[in-house]
Amino acid sequence: MSITFKLDVLKPHQPNSPTLARALKQIEGVKYVNIRVEEIDQKTTSIIIFIRGNEGLLLDKIVEVLDGNNCALHSVDEVTIQDD
Repeated sequence: MSITFKLDVLKPHQPNSPTLARALKQIEGVKYVNIRVEEIDQKTTSIIIFIRGNEGLLLDKIVEVLDGNNCALHSVDEVTIQDD
């Protein structure tokens, strides 16, 4: 079984998206990370993050990494759970 989260996130310009993606990929159970930039302003970037992992992947761990990178989770827009 796998789980996919679609997250609406606000992040500062640093860390950049590849650095944040690598940090999220280090979470236990994460198999896939995709970051899509929605909007850029002077100090922040609005992004959509898709994270796929095994059934043990916890949203709390994702939020912990986002917080550690000065990012704010606006909303969990979608959750998909499927058999592999």
